[in-house]
Amino acid sequence: MPIAAGTANAVRCSTSEGAGNKIVASLLLPERRHSSEPVIPLPVADLGPVVDRGSVAFSLVRVGMNGVVAARVPLERLNWAPGLPLRLSVSSGLLVVAPSEKPSAALVPSKMSLTLPARLRARCRIRAEDQVLLAAVLEHDLLVVYPQHVLYTMVTAFHDNLVVIPEGTAHSD
Repeated sequence: MPIAAGTANAVRCSTSEGAGNKIVASLLLPERRHSSEPVIPLPVADLGPVVDRGSVAFSLVRVGMNGVVAARVPLERLNWAPGLPLRLSVSSGLLVVAPSEKPSAALVPSKMSLTLPARLRARCRIRAEDQVLLAAVLEHDLLVVYPQHVLYTMVTAFHDNLVVIPEGTAHSD
C-alpha cells in the first residue's frame, strides 16, 4: 500500500523526534530519590592543606586527528619553555607528562601544544575529537591528561553522591 508524501514526512519526523527524545533523555541526570527520613550529611574532611586551589590549573581541550592538543595555558602555568624535553607515561589510565632530564623525542614545541603519542592515547582510551582535561599540577611540576571517559565517570559519581537535603531544613555553605 503506497504512503502519501506528507505521511512519509510525518513518519520520518516522528522517528527522528523519537530518536532525539531518547538522546536527550539519556543525557538527563537521574531523578533524585526522596525518602521520608531526613538525610543527615556526613562530616567532610578539609582538603585545603593537601591541594591549594591555586596549585592546579585546568584546561579543557579537544584532541586533534593527529593527537595534538592546545596546551598553551597549562604549559605557561608550569613555566615549561619551548624545547623542554618531556617524559610521557600512563598511570592509572591517565596520561602523565613531566619534564625529562634526558633529551627525548618529545619536546615542548614553540606553538606550546602537545602531541599525545598514538600508543599512549590508545592505552588511555583517548580518541581523536575527544575532549580531555589538562591539569597542570604546579606543586609537582606535572601535566595530567584526563580522558573524556574518566571525566564522565567522575561527573556521574559526583551526581550519584549528592546529598538530598529536605526542603525547609536550614543549610549553610
